[in-house]
Amino acid sequence: MLKTVRVPDQFAPIFEKAQEYVAEFFSQRKDLPEQGTIEIFGQRYILVRASSMSVEFFEMVQKLYADKGEEEALGVARSLLFDIAHTMAIADARSFAERMHVTDPISKLSAGPIQFAHAGFAFVDISAESRPTPDEDFYLLYDHPFSFESDSWLAAGKTTDFPVCVMNAGYASGWCEHSFGVPLVATEILCRAKGDDHCRFIMAHPTRIEGFIADYLRAQPGLAKHVTRYEIPGFFSRKKIEDELAAREEQYRGIFEASTNTLIIVDDAGAIVHANPAASLLFGYATDELRGMELGRLVLDPTFFANFRERMAQAGTYQGEVVATSRSRRLYHLEVRGARFRYQKRDRLLLVFHDITERKDAQLALRRANDLLERRVTERTREIESVNAQLHRVNAELRSARDHAVDANRAKSVFLANMSHELRTPLNAIIGYAELVEEEMAEDRDPDAQRRDLRRIRSSAFHLLSLINDVLDVSKIEAGKMGVYVEEFDPRELIEDVVATVETLAARNLNRLVIDFYGEVWRVAADRTKVRQILYNLLSNACKFTHEGTIAVRAGVVPRGGGEWLEIEVRDSGIGIPDDRLEELFEPFRQADESTTRKYGGTGLGLAITRSFCELMGGSVEARSIVGVGSTFVVRLPREVAAISSDG
Repeated sequence: MLKTVRVPDQFAPIFEKAQEYVAEFFSQRKDLPEQGTIEIFGQRYILVRASSMSVEFFEMVQKLYADKGEEEALGVARSLLFDIAHTMAIADARSFAERMHVTDPISKLSAGPIQFAHAGFAFVDISAESRPTPDEDFYLLYDHPFSFESDSWLAAGKTTDFPVCVMNAGYASGWCEHSFGVPLVATEILCRAKGDDHCRFIMAHPTRIEGFIADYLRAQPGLAKHVTRYEIPGFFSRKKIEDELAAREEQYRGIFEASTNTLIIVDDAGAIVHANPAASLLFGYATDELRGMELGRLVLDPTFFANFRERMAQAGTYQGEVVATSRSRRLYHLEVRGARFRYQKRDRLLLVFHDITERKDAQLALRRANDLLERRVTERTREIESVNAQLHRVNAELRSARDHAVDANRAKSVFLANMSHELRTPLNAIIGYAELVEEEMAEDRDPDAQRRDLRRIRSSAFHLLSLINDVLDVSKIEAGKMGVYVEEFDPRELIEDVVATVETLAARNLNRLVIDFYGEVWRVAADRTKVRQILYNLLSNACKFTHEGTIAVRAGVVPRGGGEWLEIEVRDSGIGIPDDRLEELFEPFRQADESTTRKYGGTGLGLAITRSFCELMGGSVEARSIVGVGSTFVVRLPREVAAISSDG
């Protein structure tokens, strides 16, 4: 008799068998607080207070993102909780299916709701209207009469106007996704925390769920008014936002090109990134000639750009005048306005020039002809001084607001760094425990099967530890807690050691590794650990994206700019990268395109960390690539790196 779940009658026998297994599983529990351990059926578990993963978590995220608004804060909280629960459920479902020795999708699903009840998530009541099939027609309608998330809100005496059972939705959809082998998401449409009679969910394929919800509400018109502020998690809502942003950027580009004002976009170094046709007409250069030109070639005042950039950093806007010259050496008096501008997914500076040469000439003639103008200029000067005083006050207020924003961002970075650090401790314990169990095999199981399972556990744990280390490094860098420890070492030994480490990765894709030391390779003084990680990141990427090819490492110490530099070049014959995506590779969580992420995996943090480590040591990294031919990454580091201490 089923006690921990309600299901349609035709599924009851399968769920009764699962109920017996899961009950036996959870009956074998050992609490060892003196070792900080809770063990169930030979596996380690942790207890988490329900309210901390629901009402208190939402409140904490809303405080952290107070400057972004309630909707964005709720979106961050929902995404984090859903993704964590969804990923956990896939791993748990795989473990239970292997232990129960089942392959049928319904049999795989059966342990999920029962394990859900034993773990304290919720009681599951599956509707007879459900149609669980291993394809895009999958449809599951179910209630949670007892949900830990809605109960947490009610126990705290709080109510909401949005559904709160996010982890329940994520865990359930993750378990079913593994069981049926198709992508699935679940959305809570009714929730007791917002005053509904029960917590009701619809689970379906991401491309079908909106249609299923609409069909359900048409068939239940009395419930439609209660279904408010629900959210469908996943890629599709984000894709819609990205499409809207792309359309808006295209609209701005059209306005930029058609404007009759002279518009120039520059980077923080003063190099022209883009100019519109009006700029070409004014200065006498083709737009292609202007691209890459230093702004100082057009503006006569050598201090103009430094003053402009400083004012932009302080106030966020700029307004002034400057004298400029064209290709034909004609002088122009220009009025200049400035603003920050997002171009090609990077922050740039926009300068808007307006030709006021005729007005300036007229003012000069009038000044010479009429002494009255001088008095008016004096009066105008006083007015300008008054305006400048007001601007100084406004600038002070803006600087104060900026400082507050920086402090808030630092607080968030510190929070992420601390959280990642806390995750390392239990993860290291899991790895050590898996290794210990592998040595002390139980005699009642096939040792080869045990070793295979434990190798998977340890491999997954090491992989997760690597991901957490990457997140921790990024968080430390953003929080200003990353230091540089300098020691003297032979780069040849380090390079040979790292190459030996990645030989297995290279062999997996039938690649050949080559090392070439040119010139005289001296000992260097740098952060050995960071140099090792830089080289490992580049080599592991090369091994991953190259098949039956060659990966070459060239290194040497060369003179450059009055000093000596260690240059390390990693060249592969892999798939290559389009030119317009090269720079984006060094941004966190970015890869060449979405298909690369799906095919090869990875978080996109490796190259971002590589660039940050290079810059911390006073060096740089650059990339060159040809699609279908291969890629080359060149790291340049000073032979003697200055030490940088960590704030933490």
